[in-house]
Amino acid sequence: MSLGLVGSMFCRRGLQAALGHQLRIGSPKWLTTSAIARTTAFKEGEDFFDKNKRLNRPTSPHLTIYKIQITSLLSVTHRATGLALSAYTSAFAIAMLALPGSFPHYLNALNSCQFGGGMIFLTKFALAFPFMFHLSNGIRHLAWDLGKGFQLKSVYATGYAVLGIATILTLIVASM
Repeated sequence: MSLGLVGSMFCRRGLQAALGHQLRIGSPKWLTTSAIARTTAFKEGEDFFDKNKRLNRPTSPHLTIYKIQITSLLSVTHRATGLALSAYTSAFAIAMLALPGSFPHYLNALNSCQFGGGMIFLTKFALAFPFMFHLSNGIRHLAWDLGKGFQLKSVYATGYAVLGIATILTLIVASM
């Protein structure tokens, strides 16, 4: 029997003893039978997935049945950009501490590779977009913290605005 079930039984019995006739709680037999059912439901050496196959239970479709919505997409993107910012800021800081030479040395080495303008723009865009998106969406979250913009129409409008503003700001920064 699990610890939670034992605690539940003691609490019920304690309440019944303390309050007597004032509290009419049914017998805790269902607790013991469900505990027995839980312990005997699995056969020897059987795991969760094997039990579900044996009982012909369907596999839960989880996220595959849901239509992708901008609200969930922006939420996941906000978290991913936060992780990306943290990762490449940390990697840069650790690299500057661990590698010999200074930042200007590595900047000159990168300049001597003579990458084309398109490649430099794409790299700048890839580095700037997580910051600009996280900044724009963070301002949106601050508005939510003030209790503004919770209507569904407003949530979608500000979501598209965040995407547009982040893209425009990224294009400006990347073209510098």
